[in-house]
Amino acid sequence: MTKTRIAIIGLGLIGGSIGLALKKSKLPLEVIGHDKDLSVAGRALKRGAVDKTEWNLISACEGAGLIVLAMPLDGIRDTLAALRSHLAPGTLITDTATTKVPVLEWASDLPTGIEFVGGNPVINPRRQISGQGIEAADATLFQDATYCLIPSVSASSQAIDVMSGFVNVLGAKPYFIEAAEHDGLMAGVQHLPALLATAYASSIISEQGWVERSKLASAAFRATLDLVPTDKHTARLQFFAHRDDLMRWIDQSIVKLREVRTWLASEDAAALEALVQTVMDERVKWQSGQLERGTLPAPDLGESSNQLGRMFLGGLSDRLKRVKSS
Repeated sequence: MTKTRIAIIGLGLIGGSIGLALKKSKLPLEVIGHDKDLSVAGRALKRGAVDKTEWNLISACEGAGLIVLAMPLDGIRDTLAALRSHLAPGTLITDTATTKVPVLEWASDLPTGIEFVGGNPVINPRRQISGQGIEAADATLFQDATYCLIPSVSASSQAIDVMSGFVNVLGAKPYFIEAAEHDGLMAGVQHLPALLATAYASSIISEQGWVERSKLASAAFRATLDLVPTDKHTARLQFFAHRDDLMRWIDQSIVKLREVRTWLASEDAAALEALVQTVMDERVKWQSGQLERGTLPAPDLGESSNQLGRMFLGGLSDRLKRVKSS
């Protein structure tokens, strides 16, 4: 049986997990992997996340009906530019970045016939992730995840259907959203925590006495540091991409901090207790999934899921035939 080819560019936690989920689906797919770090590519192959790897980007994408760019934001523009003159009409491209407005702008320069549907898998908050990178990749990582899909203005209904099927095969829930709205929401729940954690950590580390304080810093401080970006170039691009929303959220945070400072100064126990209780109550609702109920139905993992997988494969196969015949 001829297998349909999918290329995954970037084989870290997300790319590796996508590969493992596709392999677990048992669909007749050939998953080709590429990572700029050859050792990462080798470990992905050893883990069974891909059928084979290609050290050359163009070779990895050759003949693929779907190309998944599972990489940081700062690598997507250059990758799209490198691929644009080597792709046949009918090729479908998606990404997994947490910022969508600039990605959709870069994708608008793709040649006619190359379609793009942006993506962002938002891992279920109840899901525990141990480790990082390809070593932490898991076929079930996207189970019950909210998988944002942001089609380009030129994306066809068939391309959108294929991506919906792709998301269901991963075990996630498709959530269609406009790029600017997506970025505005993500600024508050992902990029603001990273920026605030960076500023807070800097204030603690740069102040005199850090050596002594570090002896007492434990899990709480480490959890804060875990939010600080690990790549300065990607962080700068992300923060600037969300600049307007981040400045608004920073202003709101300053107002709240001043309010809390007033409560501390006046020893307003009731106000502080009410603040903590409100946040705790909302955290329970969020982590238990109560806020999502009735809005994003979970995919059926039984026979209907198998049918969705076959529909995804059929749509992707049709696109692959167009690629081969062009």
